[in-house]
Amino acid sequence: MSATSRLLGLDALRAVAAWLVLLSHVAFWTGAGAEGVVGGLAVRGELGVAVFFALSAFLLSTPFVRRALGEDVPWAAGRYLLRRAARILPGYLLALVAVVAVAAWLGGAAAAVLDLPTVLVHLVIGQGWTGRTFQAFTQTWSLTSEVTFYLLLPVVAAACAPVVRHEVPAIAARRVLLLCAAIAIGGLALQTLAALPDGQWGAVLATSAFGHAAWFAVGVAVAVLVCADRAGVVLTERPGLTVLRTSPGTLVALAAVLWLVASTPIAGPRGIDASSATEALAAEVLYGLVAACLLLAGTTRGLSETISTSPLASTARWLGDISYGVFLWHVLVLQVVFAVLDLRLFAAPFAATLLLVTIISVGLAHLSWLVLERPVLRRAHRSTAAPERQPAPRA
Repeated sequence: MSATSRLLGLDALRAVAAWLVLLSHVAFWTGAGAEGVVGGLAVRGELGVAVFFALSAFLLSTPFVRRALGEDVPWAAGRYLLRRAARILPGYLLALVAVVAVAAWLGGAAAAVLDLPTVLVHLVIGQGWTGRTFQAFTQTWSLTSEVTFYLLLPVVAAACAPVVRHEVPAIAARRVLLLCAAIAIGGLALQTLAALPDGQWGAVLATSAFGHAAWFAVGVAVAVLVCADRAGVVLTERPGLTVLRTSPGTLVALAAVLWLVASTPIAGPRGIDASSATEALAAEVLYGLVAACLLLAGTTRGLSETISTSPLASTARWLGDISYGVFLWHVLVLQVVFAVLDLRLFAAPFAATLLLVTIISVGLAHLSWLVLERPVLRRAHRSTAAPERQPAPRA
């Protein structure tokens, strides 16, 4: 299965994750998330963040996993960091300028934190560590966690290489999976502990890359399964793994069931009330399992070839391209829609607001991609091009 065809499946998954995050914010702002099964499912769309984290970990850890399996895969820190910056910063900075401008225009609560320190914190994507953010940029706490992961991944991979290295690829793969399990358990423990104390640092830890280590570990574990499959490395003779690699419909159905379970009080309150430690742990596990199912579904054998030869191929690629922009712009769009239409917080029409915010966010994301993000990303890839016998998928 080629990297190019696989990207189409992952592009579709990226688009789904972005829309789920949009769905959760619309459900919260309109008040729809507080009532009914549909409201519960909608507000739990926040699990799209888990999908994003797992997907990033899958894509970026692939070269290191292939090295662990004995392949000679070139990797350069400079190229890695430049490409990450080119993918994240242009669209982010453009959206940040718009957020600041709209906050100044609206005034009141929207401009309550409009000061130089807050702007500077956002310029270095540090809002996830400080807790200070704009009303229309609250979702970008996850970018702080993403950037933290980008920086930690090569360091952790280098530190763990001697531990997982083995001349038998299957044993090396199993060691990486065990390491992923250990990291996931540590992340779940931190997530549970973060819900125990009151105060800012508990919340900051809960949203950090360390608190969500389990979601990143899911992505690396899936990378191990996919890379082992490509290399013909047999990890187990049990039929369960074959089912995971060949049944996307079953995996999507399982993800839907887990999403439904997460919509119940087991994963905590639907509003602004804090979750208990047990509820925080349940949400972390359920969201991570949904992300695992969807990522496994997006990488199953044969699915990418089907997508790449279908009329939906170009649409899937386009949706993946603009998904980051949809993530960046949708809360600002939501804020402006509420202001212009004079909608009441927690008492606005859900379906109409969802449709309007989706359409405007997609339009802005498309413009951002065409005018800014794609040209910058292409230039970064050209300037860092290097001969690679088997290039890994890029985000």
